[in-house]
Amino acid sequence: MLEQALASLARLETNNAFRYQVLVVDNASTDQTPNVITRAAEKWPALVRGVREKTPGVVAARNRGVAEARSQWIAFFDDDQLADPHWLAELFNAARRKNMLCVGGAVRLLFTDGMPRTLPDVTRMLLGETIGQENSRLYNHRFTPGTGNLMLHRSIFETIGGFDQRFHARNEDTDLFLRMHRRGIAAWYEPAAVVDHLTPPERLTARYLLKIANLISVGMAANEQASVGAAYPLVAAARCVQFALLLTPRYAWHWARRNKDQTLAARCRWEIARRYLCDASRLLFSAPKAVQSPPGPDISPSPRPAMQAGQSCEFSK
Repeated sequence: MLEQALASLARLETNNAFRYQVLVVDNASTDQTPNVITRAAEKWPALVRGVREKTPGVVAARNRGVAEARSQWIAFFDDDQLADPHWLAELFNAARRKNMLCVGGAVRLLFTDGMPRTLPDVTRMLLGETIGQENSRLYNHRFTPGTGNLMLHRSIFETIGGFDQRFHARNEDTDLFLRMHRRGIAAWYEPAAVVDHLTPPERLTARYLLKIANLISVGMAANEQASVGAAYPLVAAARCVQFALLLTPRYAWHWARRNKDQTLAARCRWEIARRYLCDASRLLFSAPKAVQSPPGPDISPSPRPAMQAGQSCEFSK
């Protein structure tokens, strides 16, 4: 998949508005990843370069990418994706048009076996697809950007610090956005900036989807508590009612009807809610500290810089 991803990035159209370089972070791989990077760097020597990060985990990889990037704008892209040729130009133009320091785009599913599928929205969301967002808009605490399709100005990291190592498995991007939001840094969603998420058949199994459901629930309660503040007990109570009166009966209904896809989607949604309520109970009754931002420079957000033609954007995987 990495080889296909790099080929799609080499075909990006810039309309001579900016330059870019592709930085590949090899995150302690034990397979043929270094060879793929070497071949890509030989094929596109002015475009592709690689670095190796020995600490495993997506947070360590992303932070290494930020540290190694040479430009003021950094776009994140994953190794199991294909970029639309206009992807980066759409992010760049949206950031310039809306004067934003952070812009994200849409993710579509691309099934690698070529078989068309009609999946429940919950399943598509777990697989990384952007659901029900056809119009440009601001992100908020309910609709947050993902690092599979995201461009940020370097000043954001100088202001709030890097990705938090405590979110080592999932939700490191949600945590970053919520810290931005609390510092008054807005982010814009541009649906015309599209990437395709390569989805092989093994990612449609119950085992894989339930694993993702478990990972996606990590930190959800703490993030919501940080967002709503003193009103959080009411929010948690509403989540509990939703779990009892909506999600559990829905799961039971689909199970009784023997609808395989709908039952799996309902079970995943139920598992996310169950994990959320367990974490919410610990937050409310054990009173641990909410997740805090990692150490970083304590400075106010800098004025939003005007973008000029010829600036470069850099990718980190």
